[in-house]
Amino acid sequence: MSIVMTEDKEDPGRTRWLHIIPIVFLLYTIAFFDRVNIGMALPSMSKDLGLSPTQAGFVGGIFFWGYLIGFLAGGWLALNFGAKRTVLCCLLAWGLFSMATGFAPDFRALVILRFFLGLAEGPLWTSLVALLSQWFLKSERGRAIGLWNLSLPFGALLSGPISGIVLTHTNWHVMFVLEGLPAWIWAGVWWRGIPAGPEQAGWLPLSERTQLEAGLATERAAFAAAQAPSDWRGMLRQPAVWLLLGATCFNNMTFYGIGLWLPSAIKAASALDIGRVGWLSALPYLAAIAGVLLVTQSSDRRKERRLHAAIPMIVGGLLLYVGSHVATHSGIAQVVSFTLIGFFMFMTLPLISTLVTDILPRPLAVPAIGLIGGVGNLFGGFVGPLLIGYLKQTTGGFSLAFGLLGLFGVIGGLFVLGVRTTRRPVSRVATRRPAQ
Repeated sequence: MSIVMTEDKEDPGRTRWLHIIPIVFLLYTIAFFDRVNIGMALPSMSKDLGLSPTQAGFVGGIFFWGYLIGFLAGGWLALNFGAKRTVLCCLLAWGLFSMATGFAPDFRALVILRFFLGLAEGPLWTSLVALLSQWFLKSERGRAIGLWNLSLPFGALLSGPISGIVLTHTNWHVMFVLEGLPAWIWAGVWWRGIPAGPEQAGWLPLSERTQLEAGLATERAAFAAAQAPSDWRGMLRQPAVWLLLGATCFNNMTFYGIGLWLPSAIKAASALDIGRVGWLSALPYLAAIAGVLLVTQSSDRRKERRLHAAIPMIVGGLLLYVGSHVATHSGIAQVVSFTLIGFFMFMTLPLISTLVTDILPRPLAVPAIGLIGGVGNLFGGFVGPLLIGYLKQTTGGFSLAFGLLGLFGVIGGLFVLGVRTTRRPVSRVATRRPAQ
């Protein structure tokens, strides 16, 4: 399946897609890989460091306390120092903390390193949304953010098999060092490959640049005419912000909880070695790639975001609830069930970001995405893994934990259904060009 990028009145051309999207995609693939690879290492780490299931869940979730701080700062950093510089610093910092995790001697050190890894990755999301809003028009943004968001399931897809191979032949110490190094390598690619703005892109044809700048100027004028709120207080009065925040919390609880604990669940229900577990745990993310491609293309073609974001959450939640009760004692049944769930699992996230940029002007959409993503990632990314670890320790299995996550997914989808997509007139905002 592919995204069609034909030139029309609303599409300045495809040159930007070929230069910007691959670099952004691989950057976030590396970031998400380093975020979720701990799930593959947990069985051996828990044994070596003496971690209980609750402690293992805490280690998986503490990342998001640091992530919240970095995420909320990301909007300010991108607007004041530029997305390009902000992302470069993130690459260097998260590579360091990812590799240092391989030397963690105990639970306390592991918690500290995971916190700082989250702090380093936190500004990425908002900075990349800010960057893409400079390169793609509103009519293209769903596809652009969707293609970038394919890096989430793609990173998780690679994490299982690659980490499984490394763990089969070495240990978790070596795994973290080897898998943290690409962040430093990609820092050089990022700095050389991403221009500060369209006006500095020598590879961008003049006709495409002119049409892009005219389209962005029209969008800024339309937002100014709508008199959007000029401060955080005005943005926080938007009901859509709170509904999408709630939806993001529940959505992240689901896929971070599954992402951390699925390898352990498969291994507990089967006699497979860690290498085969890695390959099987990748299948839901392969299905997720197809799902994200389908939903973002359909959303842009129909110019509709709300239903495209809500329905996958509800369907995925129902499937997770049913699967938690029928596939708990068979590793193969779990893989089949979670592969189907994976098809829907990542559909919502890119459309929530796109929906925010559709409703709010860029100076407010950037901090709004920071709030929604930061708090949503903290609540979902911390509570999801910790809750599953606690319920696993309490009940001895994963059935209750996964069933509860399914119910949360349904509730999150209902929150998205409650969003009003018509922009309401509020106080005027002064647009401002970000420093690069």
